[in-house]
Amino acid sequence: MFVAIKAFPILAIAVGVIAGWAAFTDLRQRRIPNFVTVPAALLGLLFHSLLPSGEGWWFSLAGFAVGAVLLVLPYLLGGGGMGDIKLLAALGSWLGPFWILVAFATGTVCGAVLTLICLVTGRSLEELLGISQGAHDDVKKPAQPRAIKALPFRSKRALPFAVPLAMGTWIMLAVVLIRAGL
Repeated sequence: MFVAIKAFPILAIAVGVIAGWAAFTDLRQRRIPNFVTVPAALLGLLFHSLLPSGEGWWFSLAGFAVGAVLLVLPYLLGGGGMGDIKLLAALGSWLGPFWILVAFATGTVCGAVLTLICLVTGRSLEELLGISQGAHDDVKKPAQPRAIKALPFRSKRALPFAVPLAMGTWIMLAVVLIRAGL
C-alpha cells in the first residue's frame, strides 16, 4: 500500500472530493478550472512531503509526471483539453505513479461504458442526466492548440473526461479501502 493505513482515509477523501469537484465543473462548464487542479496538486505534494505517513516528495512528483504524460498525446491530437491533463497530474500527485495508472485505466473503462450508453440511447451525457444544454454555453472555452493531425470528426457531444475519470478514481479508492479492511 502506498500510504500508511491510518492516513489512507484522509487521502481517499481528499482525492474523492477533488475528482468529484472536477467532474461537476467539467460536466456543467466543459472545463476544469485551475483553482481546482493547482491547489490539488500542491496539496498532494505537501501531503506526501510533510506528513509522516506520506511517501515523500519524489513519490508525489513521479505521480504528477505520470498523470500529466498520460493525456499529452490525445491533447496534441485535438482529442482532449488541458484541464484533463492538469486534473490527472493533480490526482497523480496524491496517488503516485502506480495508482494513477490504475485510476486512469478504470476511468477509461468507465468512459467507454458511458460512451456506449450515449451511443445506444442517442443522447449526450448531459441529456441523460437532465442537464440543460445551455448550462455551459455562456462559458468561453479556452483555445485548443492546433492539432498535429486533426481527428476526422469533431463531436459537440464529446464526453467530459473528468466524469469517467472521477468514477474510475472512486471505484479504485473503494476497492483499496475494502481490501485494506477500512
